[in-house]
Amino acid sequence: MEERTQTPLQRMFTSVVEKYDLLNRLLSLGLDELWRESCAKECASSGVLLDLCCGTGDLTLHISEHASPGAQVIGLDFSEVMLNKAVNKKAEAKGKKPTQIRSKQAKIGVGTYNINFIHGDAAHLPFKNECIDRIGISFSFRNLVYRNPIAKACVREVLRVLRPGGKFVCIETSQPRWFPLRTLYQLYLRKVVPLVGGLMSGCKNAYRHLGMSAANFPPAEEIAEMLLSAGFREASFKHMAFGVVAMHICVKSAFTV
Repeated sequence: MEERTQTPLQRMFTSVVEKYDLLNRLLSLGLDELWRESCAKECASSGVLLDLCCGTGDLTLHISEHASPGAQVIGLDFSEVMLNKAVNKKAEAKGKKPTQIRSKQAKIGVGTYNINFIHGDAAHLPFKNECIDRIGISFSFRNLVYRNPIAKACVREVLRVLRPGGKFVCIETSQPRWFPLRTLYQLYLRKVVPLVGGLMSGCKNAYRHLGMSAANFPPAEEIAEMLLSAGFREASFKHMAFGVVAMHICVKSAFTV
């Protein structure tokens, strides 16, 4: 379903949706699913669990596998085209008829859980204050905060909807500390990602943007400091894959002012 009005970023993701999952596997050498699994385990909880900027729903499905019985799992994204693919991913695997999102929300059953996919804006989350127990995000945080004039609003929204003591878990690209590896990684992001992504998707500009945003994204230490400054009580991180990826684990204060 074609979206009525789209920002440049929405148009970019619409243009790559058909090959998006395949290229994620290829460009990460198949490791992206392992990284999402690690993020999902950190999000494991009861209550309400949100996959922010869920895209085609990979992290959402991983979170559902680790959620406590009775948990509500939500995937939210600003691209209806991406959400349609998320909705159909499990439906197609079970031999059900593909469908499209015809309103603001669609549901599919995954195991014993209901996953709700919602079309929404990360800068204006459609949730009440302090109603979400866990928020996860995989490889989309840099789209929210890197050179984004409303970056602070997006982080404020995460804090607003998290319950006191709630956890925000982010898996994102980072910068290796070892200079030779960092140099090779930068070359890969600036040259290989646009070339391979462009050839396979037919959208070189989209993968040039994705590669450059990862190449210029700050190291994990700076992101942790930014999240602490935004108001989280705790902000730690774990380097993965020799530092090309980092998992940030942030906790909201249990006390509200």
